[in-house]
Amino acid sequence: MDEKEFVALVQRLELQSSRNPAGYKLRVALLALLGYLFLFGILGIVLLIVAATIYVGRINYLIIKVLLIPLGIGALILRSLWIEFPEPEGVELTPNDAPRLFDQVHAIAKTTEGPNLHRVLLTGDYNAAILQRPRLGILGWQENYLLIGLPLLQALSSSDLRAVLAHEFGHLSGNHGRFAGWIYRVRQTWLQVLVNAQQHRKYGSGFFEYFFNWYAPYFSAYSFVFARAQEYEADQCAVRVAGQEQAARALINLELKAKALTQDFWPGVYKLADQQETPPKDAFSQMLHMLVHPLPADKMKLWFSEAIGERRDYDNTHPSLSERLAAIGYPEINSDSELLKDAPFGPSSLDYFQLNVPSDFIASKNRLWTEGASDIWSQRHSFVREAEQSLTLLNQKSEKETLTLEEQWDRARYVAGTKGMAEAVPFLREVLQTKPDHAAANYTIGEALLEAGDEQGIQHIEAALEKDVDGIPSGCRLIYSFLMTRQREQEANKYLDCISAYYREVDLAAEERQNISVKDEFSPHGLTAEQLVALREQLASYPHLGIAYFVRKVVKHFPDQPGYVLGVITKTPWHRLQSNKADQSLVNELAELLKCPGYTYIIALEHQYRPLRKVFKRIEGAQVYSA
Repeated sequence: MDEKEFVALVQRLELQSSRNPAGYKLRVALLALLGYLFLFGILGIVLLIVAATIYVGRINYLIIKVLLIPLGIGALILRSLWIEFPEPEGVELTPNDAPRLFDQVHAIAKTTEGPNLHRVLLTGDYNAAILQRPRLGILGWQENYLLIGLPLLQALSSSDLRAVLAHEFGHLSGNHGRFAGWIYRVRQTWLQVLVNAQQHRKYGSGFFEYFFNWYAPYFSAYSFVFARAQEYEADQCAVRVAGQEQAARALINLELKAKALTQDFWPGVYKLADQQETPPKDAFSQMLHMLVHPLPADKMKLWFSEAIGERRDYDNTHPSLSERLAAIGYPEINSDSELLKDAPFGPSSLDYFQLNVPSDFIASKNRLWTEGASDIWSQRHSFVREAEQSLTLLNQKSEKETLTLEEQWDRARYVAGTKGMAEAVPFLREVLQTKPDHAAANYTIGEALLEAGDEQGIQHIEAALEKDVDGIPSGCRLIYSFLMTRQREQEANKYLDCISAYYREVDLAAEERQNISVKDEFSPHGLTAEQLVALREQLASYPHLGIAYFVRKVVKHFPDQPGYVLGVITKTPWHRLQSNKADQSLVNELAELLKCPGYTYIIALEHQYRPLRKVFKRIEGAQVYSA
């Protein structure tokens, strides 16, 4: 099922869910039970086979080897059913650390009929969540955690936080919460079944993958709709606890402070890398300081307009802000709404609840951020230094003579990388005057124009994708998002179709390159002398390699992207027989360490591949190594 088919299915299911919520919930439950029925049915068959064999009493070496197959399948199922849910990370808070906060949490839990909390953890995230950790895997026995981020406590008022916590408790209120938790565990079970099946293919797991490939998309779509509907129900919990207006304010403030972080604060911090060699040691503290202050009115209006115009894709169960506001009674809202003209902020939740933050908590978050940012910070600083030096030289040269195409592109990308997309546009146009079909320049200027709201960017991105098909997913996604924010869904869906078609072609290309036989057509590899020398030097470092052939397979899918085949023959002493284990070991070692000039499929020229020895010998230059 591709993305378009998944979206269409979800849209149909959303209609069914809205018309008959109880009936839809039953269908989700039945679909979940079907998965368990399959697993336990296979497990039952395995037990019957083993029991019947033991009952008949004909146990010998051959029977034992045959029984390894069903026993392996049974082990795979049991391993998948026992899911480990790790404990969430955070610093545990006690009622002594924040008596008011714990009183508030208990009151909300009682009002929403939510679960009793076992632990409250303070985190460094701009988020709050209630997690259920089943101690016995799919059997349940939940341990309930409230995770609450210090940045969130600093950003929101106590009234906003009350609505946010009511929303989180709403996810797990009453029987509804238990059912949602069960559905979540079913999803995790099937994810683990697939992982185990892929890791233990020798146990006949292809049957599992066949069933999973049919079952998983349907269960994912059904549970997706259920999860999104649950978000609306959780918002209604917030309305009942905090009131309609306050619940709406909390949604808006939560979104605006998030945009302040992603669009203003963090870009400003990372911009310092242009001048500073090392990242700041107090970025987390700076973030907390920023979050406690009210947002500037102009930015608040801008970010609200953006947020209210956004539409969520079908890879996120959270509805958009406009959809959530409409569901709680605010279908028409704009940047002049009274909801944005809030009363003075007052104390943050952190101050109101008088939280006793552990002494080393903020310092540890500062250290962790600095350590995590150091590599990307260093790369950015080095890039800017090199870019500035190169730009100086290129600008000096452009005053005396015409820059080459490569130099024009270097200047354009350096300007884009250091001064921003908008300032790079004139230099990108210069590149396109010299070479109108320059893929990278077309893509970059297209992205810049779409970012500025200019629809001409679509033409440039499409021109780039004609030259570079690998850019189709990201390029089409940019255009799709641009059109969706302008309520042009029908046009936007064409680009989703394009992404789906690309991935179908990718699958076909991979299958074509990974299936090798004497019926295929092969040609000389076409490597340059330098590439051939580099390949031979690498092959010479493998002591068990006897002979290596390197050819290019003639392919239909993405023919401009070569698909190579490396056929190897293991060096075997005269007094030993050919060993499948040794062949596979060599192939695995080459696949892991060998650097090839393009996609290369490595095979040992034995068994079904042995006839390829004659085929490769007839191709000029195919034998690239001989011990």
